[in-house]
Amino acid sequence: MQESNPLIKAKRRAGRVKRWMKRKWWERNIGKEYRVWLAESELAEPGSIDNSIPIAVIVPVYNPPVRFLDECLTSVLKQSAQHWQLIVSDDGSTSPDVIDYLDTFAQTHAGDERVVVLRNSNGGISTACNRGMEAVTTEYFGWLDHDDCLNPRAIEIFSERLAAQADVQIIYSDEDKINTKGEHFELYCKPDFSPELLLTQMYLCHFTAFRTELARRVGGFRPEMDGAQDFDLALRLLPQLQENCVVHVPLPLYHWRAWAESTALTIDAKPWAQQAGQRAQQAFLDANFGGGTAEPSRVPGLNEVHPNIATSRVSVIIPTIGTKNTSGTKRFVDDAVASLRAKETNTPFEVIVVSTGEIDPVTDVDAQVVYSPVNGNFNFAEAINLGRSQAHGEYLLLLNDDTTVVEENPITRMMEIGQLDGVGIVGAKLTYPDGRLQHVGMVLLPSGPTHVQIAKAGKEPGYFGSTLTPRNFSAVTAAAMLVRTSVFDEVNGFDTQFARDFNDVDFCLRVRESGYRVAWTPYAHLTHHEGASIVRKASDPAEQRLFAQRWSEKYPVDPYYSPALNQDLQRAYEAL
Repeated sequence: MQESNPLIKAKRRAGRVKRWMKRKWWERNIGKEYRVWLAESELAEPGSIDNSIPIAVIVPVYNPPVRFLDECLTSVLKQSAQHWQLIVSDDGSTSPDVIDYLDTFAQTHAGDERVVVLRNSNGGISTACNRGMEAVTTEYFGWLDHDDCLNPRAIEIFSERLAAQADVQIIYSDEDKINTKGEHFELYCKPDFSPELLLTQMYLCHFTAFRTELARRVGGFRPEMDGAQDFDLALRLLPQLQENCVVHVPLPLYHWRAWAESTALTIDAKPWAQQAGQRAQQAFLDANFGGGTAEPSRVPGLNEVHPNIATSRVSVIIPTIGTKNTSGTKRFVDDAVASLRAKETNTPFEVIVVSTGEIDPVTDVDAQVVYSPVNGNFNFAEAINLGRSQAHGEYLLLLNDDTTVVEENPITRMMEIGQLDGVGIVGAKLTYPDGRLQHVGMVLLPSGPTHVQIAKAGKEPGYFGSTLTPRNFSAVTAAAMLVRTSVFDEVNGFDTQFARDFNDVDFCLRVRESGYRVAWTPYAHLTHHEGASIVRKASDPAEQRLFAQRWSEKYPVDPYYSPALNQDLQRAYEAL
C-alpha cells in the first residue's frame, strides 16, 4: 500500500500519538537518577581520596560578584581528591570587594602549596589563562570560570580515568547549570568524542582538562580569540587528536552559573563570544582547508561552517523498481534524478540507476543496469553492490529513488564532511513531504537502531541543537549516504545477508570497526517519500536476529548517545 492510503495514514497518526503519550509519561520522572547522583556527590568528604594524577584548575578572575567567586574557589578547595593545584589568575580586577576578597584568600591559603594567587594588570581572559598556565606544575590542567563551580568529585573522577589510560590528550565531562539560588537544571549529556561536532560547537566546554604539554606546544590561548579562547585552542589541537585519546566522563562534574551576565542564561549576554567563535572557526578553515566560510546561521549563537573541498567525482547509485510518484504521472526515480541534476551545481557526479527488472529508460543518467535478484527476492544490498561495480567516482552517494533535493548542492555539503581525515561515511538530513523530520542520524538502543527525533517538526532543534550542526553517529541511513569508494571496497560493500533490513546500519558499524567515523550533516537536505517504493510493517525477524547476534555485545552503549540518556524510550533524547 502507498503512503497516501487512508489506512497507512491512520496507522502513522496512531503511532505518533502513542509515542507522544509515552514521552509525556516518562517526562514526569526526568532527572531522578541525575539528582540522586548530585545529592550523593555533595556528601563526598573533602580530601578523602588519595588520587594519583593531580590536575591544575586555572580560574581567570575579573570583577565577578564576590559571592559567586567564593563559591567557585571553595568548590576546588572542597574536592574529594587530595592532590590538585588551584591557580587564581586575577586579570587586574578593579572592584574593591574583589580585591579585598583575593587579598584575604591569598593570606588564608599562603601555607597551602597547592594554591597560587597571581595578581596581574588587565590583559583579557586569554592572557590571564596563559599566565595561569605558566604556573601549572601538573600533567593536566583545566579551567573554571570565576562564577561557576566544580562538582566535589570532579578531580577525583578525572584522576581515576587518567590513571586508567596513559595516553589521554583531553578529558571532558557532562555539565549542568545552576541559578543564583544554587538550583541545578538543564543537564547536558554529551556524546563521546565527536570531531565533526567540534567543528561547529565547543561542546567539550566544561569541565575539560588538557594535557599541559600539548596546550603549551601550540602556544596556549590566543588573546585575539578572547570570548572563544578555549574553542580556538581545541580547534588548533583537533588535527592531532586521536579518537581513543579523548576521554568523555558521562557525569555532570561542572555547574555553569546562569545569571544576567552569563552566556549560560542567554547568548545575548556576550554577543562577542559568537564573533570570536567565528574567527576561531575561520582560522581553522584557513589553516586546514585553504579557506571556506564560517558565518552566523539562522540560529542565534550558532555559526555555519563550510570548508573548501578538493574536486572529486561522485558516483550516485539509485536502486529502483520504477514506482510511480504521488501524482501518478512520473516515476519517483525520474524526480530524484531531475532534482539532483538541477540543484547540485558545484560537484561533478555521474548517476547510475539500478533497476529491478527491465524498466523504461531513465532520462539524464550515465548508466542504467538491470538487477536480477539471486533467489528471485529483492535484495537491497545486492542492488547497491551491483551499482558499485559500475561506478567510477572516488566517492559513492547511495540514494533512494523516492528522494528530492530541498537545499542547493547537497553532494557538495556532504563532501565538506566526507573529505575530512578519518571520515568514511556521511549522512544527510531527510524530511517527510509535510516537513517533519525523518532522518537526523541513528542511535543504537537496546531495542535496536533508532532514528532520533523521527516525526518531530522540521524546526525541532533536537537535544542541545543535535539537528542543527554536523556531528557523529554510529549509523546513518542509506537513503542518502555518501561513502568513500575505497572504504566501501575495504569492507566488501553491503552484506547481502541483510536483504531489506539493517543493511545500512550493519555497513556503518563495519566501517566504524575498520577505523573510520560515521558523520551526519544538516546542510544536505532532501525530502524522502519514505515507504513510497516499498511499505513494510516490521523488520524481518531473521535479519533482526542476525544483527543482534553480530552487534549487540559490541555496542551495549552507543558512544554518541550518552548512557545518562533514556535508553528505553525510542525517538527521544531525554535525561534520566
